[in-house]
Amino acid sequence: MEATLRKRLWLWILVGIVAGALLGLILFRSYPPSVVPDTALYQALDGIATIFLKLLKMIVIPLVFFSLLSGMMGVGDLRRLGALGARTFGLYIMTSLVAIVTGLVLVNAIRPGVGLALAVPTDPVDNDVPSSFWDVLAEMVPDNVFRAAADFDLIGVIVFTLLFGTFVLTLSGERRTAIGTLVEAGFEVMMKLTGFVIAMAPVGVGGLVGRVVATTGFDAFLGMKWYILTVFLALGAHLFLGLPLVVYLWTRRNPYRFLKVMSPALVTGFSTASSSGTLGVTMERAEHGAGISNRVASFVLPLGATVNMDGTALYEIVTVLFIAQVHASVNPGFTLTFGQQILIVFLGLVVSIGAAGIPHAGLVMMVIILQAVGLPVEYTGLIWAVDRVLDMCRTSVNVAGDSCVALIVAHAGGEVDASVAGGAAAAAE
Repeated sequence: MEATLRKRLWLWILVGIVAGALLGLILFRSYPPSVVPDTALYQALDGIATIFLKLLKMIVIPLVFFSLLSGMMGVGDLRRLGALGARTFGLYIMTSLVAIVTGLVLVNAIRPGVGLALAVPTDPVDNDVPSSFWDVLAEMVPDNVFRAAADFDLIGVIVFTLLFGTFVLTLSGERRTAIGTLVEAGFEVMMKLTGFVIAMAPVGVGGLVGRVVATTGFDAFLGMKWYILTVFLALGAHLFLGLPLVVYLWTRRNPYRFLKVMSPALVTGFSTASSSGTLGVTMERAEHGAGISNRVASFVLPLGATVNMDGTALYEIVTVLFIAQVHASVNPGFTLTFGQQILIVFLGLVVSIGAAGIPHAGLVMMVIILQAVGLPVEYTGLIWAVDRVLDMCRTSVNVAGDSCVALIVAHAGGEVDASVAGGAAAAAE
């Protein structure tokens, strides 16, 4: 039953969007423009949307904590990890930064949210937004991690988690095993809880969309075309230009032939919108299609499905800056300083590491960045309505990023079987 619901989730979300839009349109046509409807129906839509947003916020801190720790502990002992782990993590960070810069350049060039003055109902954000780069650095370090969690200071929680995980890796014996068991159990519970919250998305998204349509009509979504185009262009640029360039510079191999060999995994990632669910196909194509050794594939690809999300990182950057542009159009006094944009880049990288490999996880993690730079999370109601196709596309890019890193690592270690890779390339022609 749960598996069936997960497979049909996109369809139920679509049903929720349509239902919410129709209910919102009824309210919109019943009241003058810019007047918030005061009816039981609108209160129901508003209540559903509010509860759903609170559920999203509720799971973020424990999900980030256990997901990051689980990914770090999956690496093994830092002292014994050696060149394989160092090279893998270095490449993961590099490809994610390439994706983030690609998204940053395109969203600032196209500026899809500029002039899109949408009166989305929002609650005030009462956090202090840092004004300089050094303020950003100082606020990353929490003086009390429990108070940071209680105050929803997600940056401080992330920094503490990274430091905590690093020193957990220095332990050995029963202490390490005990912490590892607790972390894996916590991560499993949080994955189930996250799945439950996402399963509520059809109802929650219906409330969000209905609330927006009730106050703005369909103008809010008609203006989303430039945002959608920007995301598509950025993901396409990273998949067909950024990643191939990285592969060619490191290996001097034909990157497009490699992507063609890996295409079954990319298509599976597109259809399932889950990099974790695609892992089996990705490993099969990497080993039996591209000739990557089992030693490299079995380490790099499972780790990548957890901590390397190029498409998600790019998507987070484009979406947050789009929301910032929309918010600035409604609130002219709002601006993002250079330090805040650096913070967005940093958080885009970190939350892509912490994002679970499940559908729509990127939208869950986006709450972190929006809160950090003083943007209302209610704007995610605009994104949920168009997220499914974008989620499918960014999952394909996530899988491609993992695969390219596996090829580079295997090439550097001389662990690519030329006969397998050559035969698969010839068959792909």
